[in-house]
Amino acid sequence: MSRTCIYRQPTEQGQIQVWQEDNRRSLWFDDVILQSEIDLDDPAVLPNPVNRAMLAHLMFGQQPHRVLLAGCGGGAIARWFLARSPATAGEAVEVSEPVARVAHEYFGFPGADSGWQLHLADVREFIRNRADCYDFILVDLEENQYSPEWVSSDTFLQNCRAALAPAGVLTLNLIPDGPNHYARALANIRAAFQRKTLCLPVENHDNQLVIAFRDSPNLDGIDDKIERAARRWGLPFRKFWQALQSANPSGSGVL
Repeated sequence: MSRTCIYRQPTEQGQIQVWQEDNRRSLWFDDVILQSEIDLDDPAVLPNPVNRAMLAHLMFGQQPHRVLLAGCGGGAIARWFLARSPATAGEAVEVSEPVARVAHEYFGFPGADSGWQLHLADVREFIRNRADCYDFILVDLEENQYSPEWVSSDTFLQNCRAALAPAGVLTLNLIPDGPNHYARALANIRAAFQRKTLCLPVENHDNQLVIAFRDSPNLDGIDDKIERAARRWGLPFRKFWQALQSANPSGSGVL
């Protein structure tokens, strides 16, 4: 089957497109940014390597009970959680009505009886006054092909930190507009989370992931934890662990 565009719509944020090739369906912004990709036959699979890397923190053994996705895209991660961990509840916050609609109509965003909800809102307002709510917050947002500056502002980061449960984790998918943008963002995240952070580059992608912990993860028995997590979640945690060790030298933070 050839690769076919099955949906296209211009929006105020740019053009969104849905493409399909064999059993893979993908959501693109402005023909440049691959935001989501799903396997139509198996919701427990995440084809997109960036989506997989966003879940690297699960290697440390946490069982997420409540998740917040800041930026829905196609909702591939929500769909994956429902398949892999039906007991995990979640909320996704999306500012674009067309994107939210596409998530439901083309990417199988979980229905209302699944424990997942999709809110049409600005996450900056949504996350205020939500103390100790989430085990995992994933921030995956872009404006004009880059991460907006406010994603790494002290106000937003402090609101995210307050919304995390005591052992909660924030993962930010950063698409920096140059090295200075990334350096500023990383410095702000480290300050807000008292240097309890890890950097995870994504191979062959410009994305830079930053994992921030409200409390430092327990690394005791990490090899066994990685093996158990790989069986539980079906993700390449050994590869993530090696990348974390390379990108975060001893003494630089959590490791």
